[in-house]
Amino acid sequence: MTHKGKMLDAIKTKFLWIILGTAVFYVLLILMSDVEEISKSFLDIRAEFLFLIFVLGFLSHVVKSFRQKDLFGLVGEKIPMFQNLIIYMSGLSLVTTPGGAGIFIKSVYMKKIFNTPTEKSIAVIFLERYHDLLGGTSIVLVTLLIHFGLISMSLVVISSLLLGVIFLLIKSQRFFVSLYSKLRKVRFVSKNIPEIKPSKSFSILTKPKNMTRGWLFSVLGWSIDSLSVYVVFLSLNVDLGYILTSQIYLASLGYGILSLLPGGIGVSEGVADLLLVRQGLELSVAASLVIMMRLCTMWFATFIGIIFTRIVLKQKIQSS
Repeated sequence: MTHKGKMLDAIKTKFLWIILGTAVFYVLLILMSDVEEISKSFLDIRAEFLFLIFVLGFLSHVVKSFRQKDLFGLVGEKIPMFQNLIIYMSGLSLVTTPGGAGIFIKSVYMKKIFNTPTEKSIAVIFLERYHDLLGGTSIVLVTLLIHFGLISMSLVVISSLLLGVIFLLIKSQRFFVSLYSKLRKVRFVSKNIPEIKPSKSFSILTKPKNMTRGWLFSVLGWSIDSLSVYVVFLSLNVDLGYILTSQIYLASLGYGILSLLPGGIGVSEGVADLLLVRQGLELSVAASLVIMMRLCTMWFATFIGIIFTRIVLKQKIQSS
């Protein structure tokens, strides 16, 4: 079997296991709720919103792909626009891995297709994940000024502390690399995240001006993503307003990321259900919203990623 075939099979295997686990969880969620009411909610979906939901979802990833291109440009790697989009989208195939760590597969693609030094691609991908958490946390913080919630506030506090610690560790690269080397002794870390070494790229990407650029791209991307979730809610005849919907979506997503569970399965859904019920919605309605929200965000992204992964694996492989 070729290297490309083995890589694709590995992705398929991980994806199938995650699909199986998710299916079991969703079945349990439906059984705990009112099956008849959930079925009715899905039958009453306003189909005219579906196209807009997926357009907005795709657009949010296009914006984040611009962020990736910008970050690579900052470390001296000029990637063609379309090729950059393909690489970014392919990484979404493994976004359901614990903490989204599977997206580091892009480092392998960049090395094989563009001969991009691993230290540069690892730095870029790491900062992408950092900016995802930073951007989402920033939006939740702003929404708290209008709709305060203890659960969402707790997420902001935890994320802010984590982001601060990580930033300080990156700035002190020797300590960061030393700590990371010890973490790589953990099986999950060693299997899913490549080795990180002292890198000039980290220093470049964490300069104030460059951090601000990454943050702005992230806030825009996640704002559009939140808008797609708001339309998801509208399609099920629930209107909580864009601000509150964004808070519920991003807070639940943040807890899922911090849990390090594959795709945040169980945690994101549980937090979203709790926040929706607290808004006075019936559990069956909340469950319908959560399932539809996850299908149109995480699973839509995963589906896109699988399509683009096949495109990447067909790219002409350059010799390293």
